[in-house]
Amino acid sequence: MLLMDTKNCLDVSKEWLAGAIDMHVHAAPDCASRKYTDAELARQYHQAGMGGFVSKCHHVDTSGRAAVIRELMPPQEAGIVYGSVVLNHSVGGLNPSAVMTCGRMGGKVVWFPTVDATNDAIYKRKHRNPALGQYNEQPSDQKKITILAEDGSLRPEVYPVLEAIRQQDLVLATGHLAPQESLVLISEAAAMGIQKLLVTHVSLPITKADAGLQQDFLDAGAWLEHCFYTPYYQLASWDEILASIHLAGSEHIILSTDFGQCQSPDPAEGLRQFAQELHRRGISGQEIRQMMVENPRGLLA
Repeated sequence: MLLMDTKNCLDVSKEWLAGAIDMHVHAAPDCASRKYTDAELARQYHQAGMGGFVSKCHHVDTSGRAAVIRELMPPQEAGIVYGSVVLNHSVGGLNPSAVMTCGRMGGKVVWFPTVDATNDAIYKRKHRNPALGQYNEQPSDQKKITILAEDGSLRPEVYPVLEAIRQQDLVLATGHLAPQESLVLISEAAAMGIQKLLVTHVSLPITKADAGLQQDFLDAGAWLEHCFYTPYYQLASWDEILASIHLAGSEHIILSTDFGQCQSPDPAEGLRQFAQELHRRGISGQEIRQMMVENPRGLLA
């Protein structure tokens, strides 16, 4: 776990994070314990001067509850909550109807399988680190999900999902697919005209992509996501994250927290700490604003 030296770290200007949107946050209600509800988090992001967050649940579509919170909470008290869906078994897996429903209810992000991805299961069987999130999984006899056929091409059932994402103009996030799976998916999606492409936490061990693959993702038009969760729990080094930022340039990076766990810092504070640590390591305020404010807003527009 990262220990912050609050006496020696530089103050991050509020101007850098004004309007920042955290693209990856876990909130209650959920099957796993979460630190705060969506409504509580909305207030926290607002109080921090930030723009809001994307509510992610591995097992249900959050777009409906995000819409209710936006209606009920006075604008002067809350940041914006954006809904999303993760294509795990609980929503039917690779289910285009789940995508269309999310979009029609105002959701913004579609993650491909996470805890039900074949890649996720294989990695966790070999590595028993509790920071990898085994507590997120639900008992199921269903086969884990891969998007590739034996010849390495996309399985036919993936294409209707991509078409639904394209029609609804949603953000496609790769979830916990293997990096090579993600590259095939991103390439096919780009060929179909999908422009909002996000490779989920490229520094997390489960989905880690080397520099060559990261360049391939960038060449296909994707953004690369780094979550504060990863260095905070010592699942990646700061050097790896800095190298990725320098490779891609700040215009192609999304910085989020992946927080919401009871043992983690409050998500809005985590985003501030993430900015703090990167600034201390040479990333400019302008670059931080690009990666935490401008890029997320562009994807969610």
